Amino acid sequence: MSNLHKTRESEALYLIWSNKTLSRGDISRILSLKPPTVSALVNSLIKSGRIEEAKFAESSGGRRAKLLEIAPQWGWIIGIEFSSVAISSCAADMKGELCNLTRSPNNDALNREKILQHITAAIRRQLSYIHRRDRNPIFRIGVAISGLVDETNGVSISFPRVEDWKDVPLKEILEKEFDIPVVVENRITSITYAEHIFGNHRNIKDALLFQLGAGLGMGIILGGQVRRGLKWSVGEFGHIAITENDSLCYCGKRGCLESLASDYALVAKAKEAIKNGVNTRIPEFAGPSGEITVEAICLAAADGDRLAHGMIEKVGYYIATGIANLLNVLGPEAIIFGGNMVETSDVLLDCIKRNLRVHTLEYIEKHVKISRATFGNDGGIRGAITIGLYDFYKHPGE
Repeated sequence: MSNLHKTRESEALYLIWSNKTLSRGDISRILSLKPPTVSALVNSLIKSGRIEEAKFAESSGGRRAKLLEIAPQWGWIIGIEFSSVAISSCAADMKGELCNLTRSPNNDALNREKILQHITAAIRRQLSYIHRRDRNPIFRIGVAISGLVDETNGVSISFPRVEDWKDVPLKEILEKEFDIPVVVENRITSITYAEHIFGNHRNIKDALLFQLGAGLGMGIILGGQVRRGLKWSVGEFGHIAITENDSLCYCGKRGCLESLASDYALVAKAKEAIKNGVNTRIPEFAGPSGEITVEAICLAAADGDRLAHGMIEKVGYYIATGIANLLNVLGPEAIIFGGNMVETSDVLLDCIKRNLRVHTLEYIEKHVKISRATFGNDGGIRGAITIGLYDFYKHPGE
């Protein structure tokens, strides 16, 4: 097989995967190839078991075209999502369908050794699951991890609130351990890839995705492409400075959004108020465990609790102020919200929307679409699988 044929196969596979289904005519048009060349290319891919014929396309007046899609069971991808809150892992077929999804909370204090133990143990669980199913190859391990990432070299530069996690060569460590190509990416960027390729917003060319949880992150889609920095991931929305003299952030600055308006900040302030005897019904919404959570605060606010309502209003104001500044500069088509701070209740998102109307230029505010992320709490693990698949289909020989 010639190098040109292999290159065309790779291009066709990526197009079919990223579009879910394509016709032979679509491939011919996008790759500027003649129909006989496309026919030979498609026949080769079908014969090898990598693609299969699907349903017919909708009629446009003539003969309906037969659509092509990725055949699922000729290989595997393993996905790992690691944040300060939990670790999730799963296996996925070559279309991106998740299997054996597991999630475990990170209850212990984290350090470099424990993080690596958690990640390698999760990969081994997925390897065991796959080997019980079949012996098809595992093409990639995708790791979506919180913090700054040098995705080109697979180095996790930093991890929130873990002092001894500095410039960890995660790709090198895991490839040496498992002998499988590894892709390492910032968790928010990974979620943005999942939204862009598989989500409800896949046709939007310019969007900002805000992940509101233990950290405050932002994914960027510009011109139909997920935006990265030149040397490391971008989107550290939580480290926009909102005030000059306020809470000290773990990054060393004061007044960062993350120190004022994240899951951690909101819960910490609620606990402090309760400890100081402030009258509030937040503990009544904490559930059987009695643990104060963002969900409990949001439920109390929706039920009219004055402390909870005031806290949500302040957090909503801070977050909306940061977002409004970005909207006024970038003017995207859409903003997308995900994360546990908006997944469990509408109260914070409604507050953010009200404040956006005040702080965003009127014309921009009227035309930007505001919606929720597609995958909810599964966004991170879907992102891990997506970056693994994306890397394989873009660079299959590497």
